[in-house]
Amino acid sequence: MSLWRRLRQRLGRAPAKVESAASARPPSTTPPSLKPEPAPRREAERTALEALAAGAAASEAACLSELTAASGSGREKTALAAVLEARGRGPVSEPLLTRAAELHLARGEPLAALRLLEGASSAAGLLLQADACAESGAQARALTLVERVLVQDIDAPGARERHERLRRALGGRTPAVHVALSETTLLRSEAPDTTLRIVAEAGRGGAGTVFEAIDDVLSRRVALKIYHQPERERDKLVREARTAVELAGAGVVRVFDIDRDRGHIVMEWLGNGSLKRHLAAKNIAVLFPIQRWLVPLIAVLERVHAAGLVHADIKPANVMLRGTGEPVLLDFGLARPASEVVVGGSVGYMSPERVRGQTRGFAEDLYALGRLVEDALATGGQSEPMRRVADLLLGEEAAAVPSATALRELVAGL
Repeated sequence: MSLWRRLRQRLGRAPAKVESAASARPPSTTPPSLKPEPAPRREAERTALEALAAGAAASEAACLSELTAASGSGREKTALAAVLEARGRGPVSEPLLTRAAELHLARGEPLAALRLLEGASSAAGLLLQADACAESGAQARALTLVERVLVQDIDAPGARERHERLRRALGGRTPAVHVALSETTLLRSEAPDTTLRIVAEAGRGGAGTVFEAIDDVLSRRVALKIYHQPERERDKLVREARTAVELAGAGVVRVFDIDRDRGHIVMEWLGNGSLKRHLAAKNIAVLFPIQRWLVPLIAVLERVHAAGLVHADIKPANVMLRGTGEPVLLDFGLARPASEVVVGGSVGYMSPERVRGQTRGFAEDLYALGRLVEDALATGGQSEPMRRVADLLLGEEAAAVPSATALRELVAGL
């Protein structure tokens, strides 16, 4: 018996007949032609949740109202089954899925909540997904979801508290979240002991601040990155510059100069901005189709991995655009041989394994690419094939994509 037929029986309504008249009719001496068939249930008599479960159009407000009214009553299980049935048929609004997931969590059913919240992008949905993961024992996965929220909104209600609680549960192996803007970098009109004239701040992160600057001697615009704590992070600064030079070529930022004592790097200026900027602006024209920038970005990672290195810090701020469909990878400060465990990273883009202090090798970068795809999809653009790619890279089947080359071939064929 189908879920929909069981659902209608629990609601106290006779299920619609699907058997033939001959097989459903009990033995009788009355001629079949004189036995009236029961009228099918009219569409207008369905509740909103029934209609949704059957694949018909239904008002989100009406469905939410019915689900809320059923909460805590004998109708709750049936209403939740209707939402799950609708989820299996096709897209369902995230507010309705989130509300249903809340009820499943209250019933002690975290796995059912996770099924409903696959692909969630709102802060409420991600935090609820994190709660369900934590209840299922997947604390590391829960932490990465909370960090996704913190990337979107550092002040999202309940996000910091969850982050700290999960950090403690994991033994405090991950860094405490902080607001990058709290880092201080001295801004002067001229960079000390250089020919550069600072024009404006272009970006700020945990390690340093990037300024737009003019080299008056060579008459060119450059990017000047100044580390917040040059004495403590001198090795990271040198590794960032040296790795970019060793990997020089298409898709890798060009480094012009470095001063490890004063803690700054001079790089090419990329005026089309970062992927982070285009995501924040929901610039669909640049972001979609995703394959346009993702395929060449994967090709850059192929070169990084061929050198035996994991970039280890793939995130929107570290992907610049030289032109539409021409991504440029920068910030190699965390790059390490694939066999080494990377300590630290960017909130929201580290795999659960890395959060637990383990290594996934090259797959660490592929996981972060899945996050980039997820970020792009959250802007509102539609791409069901790329949704499946994101789910593959972030889910338990990630091992099915063994390398950056395999991923590039997969995405290029979509």
